[in-house]
Amino acid sequence: MQHRISRRTLITAAALIAPAALLPNLPPDPAAPLFKRDAARGASAGAGTTAAAAASSTVRSYGPNGTHWPADTPGFDASFGKVIDVACTWDAIGKAIGSVTDAQIASGVHIRVAPGTLPGFGSSSGSKPALQGVGRGTAAKNILVSPKNGWGTVTIGDDVRIRAVKGVTFARINGRSILLTDSSGTNWAQSKVTVNFRMTASSGIVRDCNAYEVVMPDAKVDISDPFGYAAGSNSMITDSVWEGCYCAPVFRPAGASDHIDTLQMYGNGAYRGLTIRDSLLFGSLNSALQLGGPKPEDPELGTTFLELDHSILTAQVIAMQVRYPLPSGAYAPTLGQAINGSGESNQLFAKDSYVFGSMYTTKWGTVENSFTAYNKAPANNPAVSGKWVYDAAMATVSASWFDARSPEPTDDYLASIWS
Repeated sequence: MQHRISRRTLITAAALIAPAALLPNLPPDPAAPLFKRDAARGASAGAGTTAAAAASSTVRSYGPNGTHWPADTPGFDASFGKVIDVACTWDAIGKAIGSVTDAQIASGVHIRVAPGTLPGFGSSSGSKPALQGVGRGTAAKNILVSPKNGWGTVTIGDDVRIRAVKGVTFARINGRSILLTDSSGTNWAQSKVTVNFRMTASSGIVRDCNAYEVVMPDAKVDISDPFGYAAGSNSMITDSVWEGCYCAPVFRPAGASDHIDTLQMYGNGAYRGLTIRDSLLFGSLNSALQLGGPKPEDPELGTTFLELDHSILTAQVIAMQVRYPLPSGAYAPTLGQAINGSGESNQLFAKDSYVFGSMYTTKWGTVENSFTAYNKAPANNPAVSGKWVYDAAMATVSASWFDARSPEPTDDYLASIWS
């Protein structure tokens, strides 16, 4: 992706260095996270667990812990009215989705996929969809599609595009590159991706397309933005939650000229209404979060553009400092930028969050109990209510601070929380 805003806020080495005496003064964590699935669900989770009950058991964290789950979808411990076992093919999955009624979905439908590898036909906007036009999104709940034998037993072997699939939650299905297009009311949950994960609108308005504990755990040298949120011409995407997500940094190959953002909002259409909650995004070369900006034709101007809720964003220099050393063959970053792009003035909101790096100059709506390593943020990023709290000690944060709040999502760790 190369549509970038040229004007940048740079952070100098001096701004990123703090006296050692300041180190003990890191801001207190707004909510001490727990990283055990049982701590949230406990012995009370049984066959009769409802979607609402599962949602209420979420344990706040920075990244995945096995408890972030869409409220519109029965959890794995729920009592399903209908269980359908299918072969590991998109055709079998699509036919099963299309075979059930709204009344059956309301009583709970679980489509269980046999172990195997699903094919893909590319994940660009023009790629042939592997699954298209199934689901209606008119029932009180979502259909759950997941591996019959648990996480790690179903993988999408190639890049894949899923188009106009509505009212479905895909869970614990790992993939390389996944593109959800025009899929209102659809979720992707508790899954590992290795290249990128994107959701887009290409026709009309897409609402309530969400990611729960979507994890890209490994740093790499590449030119592709790992996470994307986009709208094409004459379309709009909004009201999307990315919760419990985690992304390692992407480093630019030495000699390349591409800019890379960890999560980028972009496109010729209107994009807004993005909530990043309980997530940790380590910065890629340019930033952790590229906001882009509003479009004059956006029908929902003046509504929430972004909400950063109990999340951590870092510049790439901080990612290198605390968890991901510069890989061989990678360009060494010179920016200390965490957020780029203006978003919509007064429609950006932050609560209980940390931003380790500079931010593009823009006005925020409300900032509550949120901290930054950028010394110009109080002046350059004012808020209608509240303010960014600058703490110089954040610039010299150690790996242990991150380890205590968000363990590395190794396969062993993910298996322990998603089983």
